[in-house]
Amino acid sequence: MATKVMGMEKESLILGRFKKPFDIKELPKFPGYAAMIGPGIVWAGLSQGSGELIWWPYMVAKYGVFFLSWLIFYASLQYWINLEIARYTMATGEGIFEGFHRVHRIYGWAMFIMSMIVMLWVGGYVSSGATALAALTKFPAGWDAAGQTRFWAEVAIIVIWLIFILGPVAYKVVEYVEILAAFISFGGMLIAVLLSPAVAKVAGEFFPALIPWYASGFNMLPQNFDAKDMNIFITLIAYTGAGGFWNLLYSYWVRDKNAAMAAHIGRVTSPITGEPEPIPGVGVAFTASPEAHEEWKKWMTWQWIENLIGVLMNTLTIVLTTLLTYAVLRPEYLATGKLPSGFKLVVYQAEWFGHLWGDVGRGILYIVGFFFLVDAYVTALDGAGRTVASNLYTVPGIPERVEYRKIYYWVVTIFTVIGMITVLLEQPGVLVLLTGVTNMLIMVIFTWVFFYQNFVLLPKIHPAGKIVRPSWIVFIFLLISAIFFTYSFALYLEVTF
Repeated sequence: MATKVMGMEKESLILGRFKKPFDIKELPKFPGYAAMIGPGIVWAGLSQGSGELIWWPYMVAKYGVFFLSWLIFYASLQYWINLEIARYTMATGEGIFEGFHRVHRIYGWAMFIMSMIVMLWVGGYVSSGATALAALTKFPAGWDAAGQTRFWAEVAIIVIWLIFILGPVAYKVVEYVEILAAFISFGGMLIAVLLSPAVAKVAGEFFPALIPWYASGFNMLPQNFDAKDMNIFITLIAYTGAGGFWNLLYSYWVRDKNAAMAAHIGRVTSPITGEPEPIPGVGVAFTASPEAHEEWKKWMTWQWIENLIGVLMNTLTIVLTTLLTYAVLRPEYLATGKLPSGFKLVVYQAEWFGHLWGDVGRGILYIVGFFFLVDAYVTALDGAGRTVASNLYTVPGIPERVEYRKIYYWVVTIFTVIGMITVLLEQPGVLVLLTGVTNMLIMVIFTWVFFYQNFVLLPKIHPAGKIVRPSWIVFIFLLISAIFFTYSFALYLEVTF
């Protein structure tokens, strides 16, 4: 189907591409690293969620050090994905979904639909975090654990919605929450590791296992692997980092941090407490020149470093959570053969602190666990608003008629209601696993498409041409990521079905 705007036939909204040419503006000067710190730590804060708190500890408690030998490799793969997500936005000022529609409308809408499927179940994250508050408070009195968890989940969802509506700048809400969550999560785990006598006893076994393939060889699954854990296995790979759809949100944090050409694009601001900033329906690009080339190198160097900070911080957090698991919970599993599930996912890790400080320690862990998981829901709301608004803004006529921020806040409100409903329907572990498997599929697809989007299409449609094309080093490592993600998902399908 084709659309007509101002009497001119435009590209098909299904079979065509988003072809609106970029506005031409000057590439802003790089303001220095101190001014640009943020997106990498925000990414780390989001990444410190179910994978780090639940699925990695589960696998280490059950299978010992086997999967640790894959940790550094798994974590490194997401570095190259983030780099290409950020590159597109920094070069054009557009969100990554606009780029998907420039590849092809079918691809753009398909990625949009899959992302929305993921978003429908994000209530699982706030439920998992609420499990910690329920265990800490035992409130409301007389309710069972499941009922208390649902109560705190509903309270958290309402409070988060109010914070979004009243926060003057949407990105700042996310940035503050994620940075707080990142440091509370990382700091809490670090303190427990440093003070735990149990950790010292297993350090000699644990740390050598972090050497890639030391304990596993090149086998992806241990010989005693339970096929029922395949959902957890594929979720583990996706969530050794943000994972799938969540990685794509890095684009919007880079944009609202005013990185490179994104400095010409307005931010999402509150309709109540914020001043409107213009967000156009098309991106901006710079022309090729020696000066622009040098400035672009500065911007990309910042992104290499900023991205590395996020990946390293998240990887170190996984090292800490799995070290505590191997020291404290692995012996318990070997003695009893039991691992909890469902609403006990977060309560299980309370022994990380409980073996040091008793009930006080368990209470501290519940609070840390709450931040670990609820921050993912905060990011999810932000991501839902931006994803819907960005996709709709590729439709001719909508940018001229509807403010980007109005779409954003309406979607945030709608997904708040959806979240309040979904937390009543299923246990948090099941919801989080559903999103993990879907996110792995999303990641397989967009990693392969980046070879066309950033290596071929972007230099072709961008006035700066080959200046914005990724290097061959990126090509090689992105290819490794694509092959591994594809093989892993194929293995998941083979074992599961």
